[in-house]
Amino acid sequence: MINKIKILLTEDKKINQDIILGILEDSIFQIDIANNGKEAVEKCKDDKYSLILMDIDMPIMNGYEATKLIRLDNKHIPIVALTAHKCANTIYKTKLVGMNEYLSKPIEPQRLYETFFRYIINI
Repeated sequence: MINKIKILLTEDKKINQDIILGILEDSIFQIDIANNGKEAVEKCKDDKYSLILMDIDMPIMNGYEATKLIRLDNKHIPIVALTAHKCANTIYKTKLVGMNEYLSKPIEPQRLYETFFRYIINI
């Protein structure tokens, strides 16, 4: 049996969580969910993940702030921004806080899997 690869999905909207969970339903990925940036920071302290999917606009703590805090403890984990904002300023800001990649919503399954293969699958 193949070991599951742990991914942290940080997303406040249930519909978006369900969409990504549906895309990854039959995959080798084990998905944990954080409903906001604060939860993501806490989960990263308690568990090891191969990659974090990070929404930008969330209540309590946004994705930018969460990424900054996660980067204090872990400089190497791939963090992939998820956002509906497609402007150059948003992309620039994701790089500035330490995110590795940027995916725009709605999420394209092929692009999501390509990102996973780029950062965590070493076959």
